[in-house]
Amino acid sequence: MNATLEWPEALVLDPVLESERMDALRSLDLLDTPAEDRFDRITRLAAQFFQAPIAYVALIDSDRQWFKSSYGLCQTQTSRSISFCQYTIHRNEPFIIPDTHLHPMGRNHPLVIGEPYVRFYAGIPLAGPGGKKIGTFCLVDTQPRTFDEEDVTRLMAFAAIVEREVNLGQIIQTQNELLETRQQLVDTQEKLNREFADAAKYVRLMLPPPLHGEEIVDWEFHPSTHLGGDGLGYRRINDDLLAIYVLDVTGHGLGSALLAVTALELLRSRAAQMDFSKPAQVVDRLNRTFQMKDHAGKFFSVWYGVYSRSARQITYANAGHPPALLVTRNKDKTELIKTQPGGPVLGIMPEIDAPETTVDFTSASELYLFTDGLYELTDPKGGRGSYDEFLAYLETQVHQGKPTWDTMLQWLDRARDKQAIDDDVSLLRFAVKG
Repeated sequence: MNATLEWPEALVLDPVLESERMDALRSLDLLDTPAEDRFDRITRLAAQFFQAPIAYVALIDSDRQWFKSSYGLCQTQTSRSISFCQYTIHRNEPFIIPDTHLHPMGRNHPLVIGEPYVRFYAGIPLAGPGGKKIGTFCLVDTQPRTFDEEDVTRLMAFAAIVEREVNLGQIIQTQNELLETRQQLVDTQEKLNREFADAAKYVRLMLPPPLHGEEIVDWEFHPSTHLGGDGLGYRRINDDLLAIYVLDVTGHGLGSALLAVTALELLRSRAAQMDFSKPAQVVDRLNRTFQMKDHAGKFFSVWYGVYSRSARQITYANAGHPPALLVTRNKDKTELIKTQPGGPVLGIMPEIDAPETTVDFTSASELYLFTDGLYELTDPKGGRGSYDEFLAYLETQVHQGKPTWDTMLQWLDRARDKQAIDDDVSLLRFAVKG
């Protein structure tokens, strides 16, 4: 494709190649399917990682661009004729437009002069069956921005995860079609349930008992039906320091649980050669030890903090995990503070920056760590709950005088009763005695 085309410029398509491409796309059975966390998590993480308002996975149909997953977009589709992605799928390399106002293709472009006012576009073509380009993984900003080779490499890493998930779906579908009878399906499911139950028991054995001394640690762990990769714990570093942590491996199944257990074992190991009092060093070690290329393409988030009795402070590092919730009481007033979101997840990049943050922590404080399964609840329309919705509920209840921990447990119980949870849920409470 000529990168200096004026807009609008219709692509001249080879009918045979386009027919083959459409056959590959339709064989995936992804068009017009409900949202899936395996894609939504990636678009959300990419938007947060690059600090961009929009990220999406687009499938290019015959006359439309349909979004399998999107972060920051209201539309579910646009016309193919006005999409930047129609050009991206005809390339073997990324298509980057740092500033659409300076690019010939951006002149009078309806998505530039109108919603969503695209000023920056970065698209990576996605290959489906037979290597046919079936869609794109894209990052969009409403402001121009520079995008160097390192940024492109990182975006391609996210796109590679999406491409793996796209093609994994076809493999799973093919495997399911090989099951000859309903009884075989039933037998297989029963066996898997037993394995998941055994694995959940094993994960639970890795979790320490609640702690009720000078420091208080309470926790709840509820594995999903298909078992995810949650984990939590604490360790006494010395007489002054206590570490607390929660992690969440992407995906479900025994592979996710195995990676979670392995990471937990490292965090509790007495033989590990690292300074457990330094959250940033611990996070860096986890990232270097568990690169996704060595662990079946799985990555994970972690929140790791260290409490000092003498300083009455917590120093923590957050790698892609939901922000911890700090609860402080001052006379008759209780305040819920959403802490800093932190850096990127572990396992995708060889090196990451996970800065440390220190907060005061007294007997009037409580800290809550949890995984996203607690608030990303499903609803009958296919939607997902959010952290902010969960926080708003907590604030309402706490300001009415209800204890924070009890309110969280009630929220969890109601969500389980409604069968609105489809992921592991880990919840940890930390407090100190006066």
